[in-house]
Amino acid sequence: MDLKDIEQNYARMSDDDIIKIATTDANGLRPEVFGIIANEIQKRNLNPDLMQGIVAQNKEYTYEEIENYANLLRNLPCPICGNTNRKLNGTISYTVRSFIIITTSRAEPTIACPDCLNKKNNNAILSTALLGWWGFPWGFFRTPVYIYRNFKAKKENKLEAANGALLSYTLSKIGAIETYKDNPEKLKQIIEIKNY
Repeated sequence: MDLKDIEQNYARMSDDDIIKIATTDANGLRPEVFGIIANEIQKRNLNPDLMQGIVAQNKEYTYEEIENYANLLRNLPCPICGNTNRKLNGTISYTVRSFIIITTSRAEPTIACPDCLNKKNNNAILSTALLGWWGFPWGFFRTPVYIYRNFKAKKENKLEAANGALLSYTLSKIGAIETYKDNPEKLKQIIEIKNY
């Protein structure tokens, strides 16, 4: 696609589409496209910090830089219970549900306070233990593995430093975090629990 076609494509997009690309989908964009998006952002009078999100997604980071971004999230109130006394961390809750010949599995990231993270893992363990076994053959094999993964994840929920789940989540949302690093309300939206 040549630059003129790319420019026309971005001109046809909605503001929401431009914001989504700038905050979450800009990884790997060609450098010459940055100017096209910058022109669209300026022409539409969108938040100029969106360009920082694009640059952030196309940059290499040190471990310390990722920790600094993670600390922006750690200092927010818990999105589940609202607690502000404990630093947030991350977990992955693993669930398996089986129904005779159908087995579904899911790994869901959550950013919350340690107590809420433990509840998420405990609920996943209970759900998997009750509903995971009933599919042949995958339910039988996945259920003990996913229960083990939840117990392993729980060990990291109360770490004083940002754990692996939080650092991984932070890196996946780095464009949005960079864009909204000075806006706590927008940062809260990045870690909100999604209902599936």
